[in-house]
Order: sequence, then structure tokens, then C-alpha cells
Amino acid sequence: MRNTRVNRWKEFKGIEKNLFQKNKDKRENEIVLSNADFKDGKLSMWGYTKLKDECEYIDYHEDVEIIVPKEYVGGFRDTLEGMAANELAHIKKEKRETQIRALIFLIIGMALFAIGQFVHYVTVAYELTTIITWVFIWTAVEKFFFDHGKLQERRSNILQILAGEVIPQ
Repeated sequence: MRNTRVNRWKEFKGIEKNLFQKNKDKRENEIVLSNADFKDGKLSMWGYTKLKDECEYIDYHEDVEIIVPKEYVGGFRDTLEGMAANELAHIKKEKRETQIRALIFLIIGMALFAIGQFVHYVTVAYELTTIITWVFIWTAVEKFFFDHGKLQERRSNILQILAGEVIPQ
């Protein structure tokens, strides 16, 4: 059993080494698109998703270089901007909805906290309102800071791609 695992591990290391050799000339800040990432002469949704996924691994402060096959360079920027504009509009809407939900949860949590202060003489009711209060307040914090942060990262990722240089291949 152990020998099988060791042999598998060596096989995996060999595969990894071959992959690194294939990509040794690729710079960290470049994203290479192929013909498969385009459909009907325009960037496909698959290609757009690939761009976003690969851009996540590029430091936010670095410029992105997008390598595009020569035959698709002409309409690439327009298609990319159209897809990005739609997604940015959705992100803006999601951010607003997240802020509203966070505010609602905070208000409910604070109201429950106030109610809990009036029922403090009933131990069970007080404990129950205290627990529910913290759940609502934590949900508000989670929505505002964590969900909002993820949306901001998505927005930054798209803007980084839009600011990137398109290089014909």
C-alpha cells in the first residue's frame, strides 16, 4: 500500500514538473487566450470566465497583459467591455442589496436587544433574546464586511482586466 502511494506521488511530481516546463516562459502577469476562448469572432463567456479566474492570481498592483490571437484583437476590447459593464452593474446592485440587508439585520438585532432589556427579569426570555440578538448582529456584520468585501474583490478583478494591455499573438 505504501509503495503504491509513493509511486503515485512520484508520478504526480513528474506531471507537475512537465506542466511547469510548458509554462516556464509565461510571465506571472499575463493571461493567454486561445481560439477556443472565442465564439463567432467574439470573446465567449468561457473565455471571459477564464480571464477572471486567471486574473485572481495576479497581484492587484500589477498590470495585466492579455495575449489574444491576432484574428480576434479587433473586436476584443468592445466585447470585453460589454461583458464587464453588465457584470459591474450586477455587482453594484448586489452591493446595494447587501448593505440594505445588513442594515435590516442590524436594526432587528438592536430591537431584539432593547426587548431583551425589558424582559431581563425572566431569565429564559432574556437569554433567548440575547442569543437571537447576537445572531442578527453577527449576520449584519458578516453581510457588510465579508459579503461586501467579496463583491469588491470581484469588481477590482474586472477593473484590473479592463485596464490590462491587449497584445496580439
